[in-house]
Amino acid sequence: MLLTVCATALATTLYVAYANTAPHGPQGGSWQGMLFGVIGSALMIFAGLLAGRKKVPRWRIGTARFWLKAHLWLGLLSVPMILFHAGFRWGGLLEQLLLGVFAVVILSGLVGVAFQQYLPRHIKETASREAMFEQIPHVCTVLRATADERVAAACGTLFPPDQDGALADGADSGAAAKLSELESLRAFYVDVVRPYLAFDSTLDSPLVNPSRAESIFSQARQSIAADDRGVLRQLAAMCDERRALAKQARLHHWLHLWLFVHIPLSLSLLILGVAHAIMSVYY
Repeated sequence: MLLTVCATALATTLYVAYANTAPHGPQGGSWQGMLFGVIGSALMIFAGLLAGRKKVPRWRIGTARFWLKAHLWLGLLSVPMILFHAGFRWGGLLEQLLLGVFAVVILSGLVGVAFQQYLPRHIKETASREAMFEQIPHVCTVLRATADERVAAACGTLFPPDQDGALADGADSGAAAKLSELESLRAFYVDVVRPYLAFDSTLDSPLVNPSRAESIFSQARQSIAADDRGVLRQLAAMCDERRALAKQARLHHWLHLWLFVHIPLSLSLLILGVAHAIMSVYY
């Protein structure tokens, strides 16, 4: 950071002196403009070497933390260098495309830094159960298996009982009412809760929204016996945990989605930079 600030201040001073003394204003083809362009291009190439460093982690050339900081700050240092090279002019079509891609690359990099600084901390502070992203499908499977066991223990099975057979064996009205309440608990779990606990649950589940989920569980309590409502509270807690895991998965996708913009455009920037250099030499 200190190197970037000091180098930017020095380059700005030199550019102002050069711009004030140039007869026709700052030109990218002058030796001063070429110098700014070479430095800016070298900084962009150096920033691109971070990808190579990741591909060969056994290289003993600096730590990963050093390369990441250098990628960020020296990449930012290339901004004033390129602007000084262009003399704050758009130039032709190729130069306009080059500057446009350059701007998007820098902005996407800043967005990525903001994501990496904020999202992991936000996940840690808000997630009730933090898990590695690769382990989330397994955690959801275990969560649903646990819920299956709790409901099966309360209702006897996850499949509909033979209510007609039970009544024919001389069950009284109290037993029939209990059977109906257990069937309500089982049906509520199988139809509403169990699909949501799956890893591939869809966003159209009514349990996705916390306030709506609370209302649904409140209505379910009215048709379930008091001694079975403990299972319902456990299911509600499991749904909260599933919701937290879904949020963690979404934040993880956001944490890495910007790379699908930043990396391809960075490669395009290097290709356009080479084309610009070749055309500048020949034309």
